[in-house]
Order: sequence, then C-alpha cells, then structure tokens
Amino acid sequence: MFYRSKTIKRLLSIVPGKRQLGPYRFLPIFFCIGGVMEWVMINVRIGKETFCKCQQS
Repeated sequence: MFYRSKTIKRLLSIVPGKRQLGPYRFLPIFFCIGGVMEWVMINVRIGKETFCKCQQS
C-alpha cells in the first residue's frame, strides 16, 4: 500500500545508535534544532522586533 523510498531508508540507517537507542537516536538532532530555533527567535532582529518581549532596565 505505502511505498518506502530506498533513499530515505538508506539515509535513516546511517544515523548511529540503532541497536542501543532504536527510534530515540534522533532525539539529539531535534534537541539541537530546537535550541538553534530558540536562539534565533531571541537574538535575531527583523527590523526593530524580535520574538522575545523583554524589558530592559
């Protein structure tokens, strides 16, 4: 019913830790992506605005 691409299967298989961690081996990747997104939302300005509303004293 569903076709699985050999390319995607090959890319997923090169991520280390399959035997020890199983599907949880992808968590560090998503953790790092989330950290980078948070840093960008706080520190990168678009015009005069950022996503973080912090008052400066």
